[in-house]
Amino acid sequence: MRSSSTTTALFWILAALGPAWGCGDDGTGSETPAPETSGDGDSGDGDGDSGDGDTGDGDGDGDSGDGDGDGDGEGAEPCSFEFEATQMKTNGQIHAAFDVDVGPTGEFVAVGRIANDSSDAWIAKFSADGEMAWEQVVDGGGGYDFASGVALDDAGDLIVVGSLQGNTNKDLWIEKRSGADGSTAWTVMEVSNFDGDNEPGDVELGADGSIFVSGSVRMGDDDTDVWVRKLSSADGAAAWTATYSGNTDMSGFSIDKGSQLAPAPDGSVYVSAEEGVDFETRDAILLEFGPDGGAAQWKLAPGSSDDPHIHSSGGVAAGPDGEAYFAMVQANGIERLWLHRVSASGEVEWTMTEDDFVYEPTRGWSITGLDIGADGNLTIGGSLRNEETGEGIDWSEVWVANISRAGQGVCIEAHTWQNEHIIPASTFNYGLAEGPGGTVVVGEIRDGPENYLWVGGFN
Repeated sequence: MRSSSTTTALFWILAALGPAWGCGDDGTGSETPAPETSGDGDSGDGDGDSGDGDTGDGDGDGDSGDGDGDGDGEGAEPCSFEFEATQMKTNGQIHAAFDVDVGPTGEFVAVGRIANDSSDAWIAKFSADGEMAWEQVVDGGGGYDFASGVALDDAGDLIVVGSLQGNTNKDLWIEKRSGADGSTAWTVMEVSNFDGDNEPGDVELGADGSIFVSGSVRMGDDDTDVWVRKLSSADGAAAWTATYSGNTDMSGFSIDKGSQLAPAPDGSVYVSAEEGVDFETRDAILLEFGPDGGAAQWKLAPGSSDDPHIHSSGGVAAGPDGEAYFAMVQANGIERLWLHRVSASGEVEWTMTEDDFVYEPTRGWSITGLDIGADGNLTIGGSLRNEETGEGIDWSEVWVANISRAGQGVCIEAHTWQNEHIIPASTFNYGLAEGPGGTVVVGEIRDGPENYLWVGGFN
């Protein structure tokens, strides 16, 4: 499962990042050129973006280890790369992981899709260092099936949300499985009753062990709403279901889609979503639903304007004081990204932008996830595109950053899997989660015509 790799650690050697991240060039790490690797597309859809900086772990020895030589991550520089694992494709498979959750001893579960003639949902459990313990494949009946979210409960069992297509339309699928062997405990299906798909978003656990699931459901032939449900862990029974519908546009459509969610300490839940305004405009929005469901308590659309724009959600996390962290990107025109801290009442408290992250010659930065670590800091990550300037070669890398809840940068790092070809491979970050040993990231590698599952760990 292990492979060679190239890591670009950005320990504040970039002057442009110094003010935002609170640390200039501190002399740590080895300043080496960016890896000669390359990519083939854009982030978020499996064919997209990448990263750059100085290789090493901050201990001055030029390696990609952990700073103390024992491989356990202790004493490592923050954000430094720790491990990676791949699963090579066979028989023409496409294999990618879309989400991950980490257990108390560092073991983790990942979900996504695996495909030959058709796409099937894929679920797997890994040890703390990336060795696969078991995997399961779920075929909904010949259509496009995938799992988009996963959460581990206190007993070590997992809850999966995804999409199964047994007929023309896709149904939203929720399932609890044993952490020991992946066997099924219960299944809930939210079947599409109209001409269109019910689409999955995310799954998270509340403080009391209750399950929260987000997604999008068809409410009519031209109407899709943000959907969120609270379920019992014992049998999947619904405690409540809530929806949000934006305005109907001039063509008679109201297309709103739920994305990631984050339960708050008081039992309410934050849901990131996208609201259709018209055919040229989509707003990334943040919704808060109360502990008992019902209508959204408030809606925040920080990028809303009269100018046409396509904004997409990059994720949401809930802080210990009830605050939310909400990421969004601009998917058309000038590349933009934003990270907002939002109060429990829906007010923006601070904002970071692409100026706080992006550096030359990188571009195409995406945000695919947020989480709060054991140290109380915020972890954010995604994919970006890097290039070998003047050579016509570019590639995609995963990136991970650690930020204080006050909006101060702590560390940032980008990493790409290293192939053995002249044309480099692209590595993509589709999901991340914090654990006791740091951040676990999942995604895929695209290496020419080949496609590999990829998982990695960062301190």
